[in-house]
Amino acid sequence: MRSRSSRFVLASAWLLAALGAVPTGAQQPVTPAWFRARLEGRLDKHTLPTVERIVDSAFARGIPAEPLVDRALEGAAKGAPGEAIIREVRKLVVDLAIAREKLGPQSFAGELSAAAMALRGGVDPDVLARLRRERPGQPVSVPLGVLSGLIANGVPVSTATESIFALTKNGIADEQLVAFRRDVERDVGMGAAPAAAALLHASEFSASFARDQSSGPPTGAGAGAPTGKRRP
Repeated sequence: MRSRSSRFVLASAWLLAALGAVPTGAQQPVTPAWFRARLEGRLDKHTLPTVERIVDSAFARGIPAEPLVDRALEGAAKGAPGEAIIREVRKLVVDLAIAREKLGPQSFAGELSAAAMALRGGVDPDVLARLRRERPGQPVSVPLGVLSGLIANGVPVSTATESIFALTKNGIADEQLVAFRRDVERDVGMGAAPAAAALLHASEFSASFARDQSSGPPTGAGAGAPTGKRRP
């Protein structure tokens, strides 16, 4: 309940910010010109200035411009009306703001985008903070992307979250997370229950990883293979 309340407060604050102009003292747009140029000619004359104000305001407060511009262009490519494009960009501002608050201000744009997608899939904001704590010094875009992929394939949010944490708690590498997702998607495509497939493969990957860790560091030709942890 606390996380839902926090999300509502953040959403309200960021929607108000997105509706407003660029922060006081900034007389010119702050978003990089080449991002703004991508919108020119793609949005109608009524939608364009509103979207630009939203992007400028968000960018000035530490929200990356690229995913917002991409969302607007995605709507335009689908022929969405201007009101719908503006609404979707504002929603994304809210999710990116929550992601930044939970993951930290030094997060990469790709991490924030992946986190925003996870939030849209129903993931609790506190999951983002926990994932950051459990993967110190490592990007979290891949585990968040895998989490969203599981949810998109019908795995319940709670089961998908449980599976991801079962794999990440011991420092499993990103490529193994991607392999895990592929295995779940394959089984679901063959008719397996999504939740059962996720739990089964999470258990298998965890057991395999534990065996590899207990066998000690690699030797010979395989020595020096990446472990999934970023160098200091």
